[in-house]
Amino acid sequence: MRTPQDTFLSDQTLATARDAATDPSLVPVAVTAANGQQCTWCDCPDGPDSPHNRRDYVCGGCPTPAKNVVSTFSGPNLRYDFPACERHTTDIVASVATAVRGAR
Repeated sequence: MRTPQDTFLSDQTLATARDAATDPSLVPVAVTAANGQQCTWCDCPDGPDSPHNRRDYVCGGCPTPAKNVVSTFSGPNLRYDFPACERHTTDIVASVATAVRGAR
């Protein structure tokens, strides 16, 4: 669970990223403390052989509790949150960077 200090720092970080998102040339990413969520990442392979391509496949995702929440802003009022365990935080940040680079 987050402490009051974690909540304060998360709020400040998210506000700074939200303000930066008013610049359309930026896609800010903020990493803040999690609050009991489960990691949203999965280790399934990508590509045509991915099990996600099977009709009835249900991914279990990463069962580890999230340590961080990676938030990305596509404008000041559009935020996407990805709870991440310690092992997957950099994977999620890298995935957001790759998606942004491909979209530009």
